[in-house]
Amino acid sequence: MVRKIVIIFSWLLLVSVPLSAQNDDFGVWSSVEIMKKLKKIELNGELELRTRDNLQNISRLSGKVGVEYRIIKPLRVGVAYQYLHFHDMEYSDYQPRNRFIAYLQGRQKWGNFTFSLRERIQVTTKDDSDRIKNSGKIDTYKINPGWVWRNRLKIAYDIPKSRITPAVSVESFYQLNNPDGNVFEGMRYALSGSYKINRKQSVELFGLYDKEINVNNPENRYIAGVTYTYSF
Repeated sequence: MVRKIVIIFSWLLLVSVPLSAQNDDFGVWSSVEIMKKLKKIELNGELELRTRDNLQNISRLSGKVGVEYRIIKPLRVGVAYQYLHFHDMEYSDYQPRNRFIAYLQGRQKWGNFTFSLRERIQVTTKDDSDRIKNSGKIDTYKINPGWVWRNRLKIAYDIPKSRITPAVSVESFYQLNNPDGNVFEGMRYALSGSYKINRKQSVELFGLYDKEINVNNPENRYIAGVTYTYSF
């Protein structure tokens, strides 16, 4: 088991190695998820740590709680609240942010493939009280709160007689309340491998390319990550 996990993680790390460009960055994302299933309802919680600047800085710490309801077998709806301790790189301080999430997710199995589409709306409030300019005025965010529509398509493959499930996904980020006009602000591409340890535990390793678009000085982020999940 350990050998398989090391091989998968090494491969995902290889595809996530940053290129030597000025606005390229590398980081690691790690998280722990807990889920409790109650008939058609699922309660879930998550703790996450993200790094950036080639592992030199913590970009954010976050905690999330949510609830999901299965409308019918392939269709689910959910809501969640997430608290973020966010690193403001411009002012070199950490700020609290509050995020409210609502989503609808459909899933369809076709042979050994599983296709899932998630439509998610998130609202994030930002604390700018510590963003003080040299003049003494607060440097406010142009968009606060930020409304974003996230659209993710994921394809997973169930390998027969194997505990490993590889997957690929693509996700777009679209602004909903930009006063200068709404545009797509980011794209995210991921390769992952999930390993089912037993009925209650699983671990997922992933490599992710996070690309900013339609912004000044866009940044390309190359991420290696791991998620541990416990369900009961």
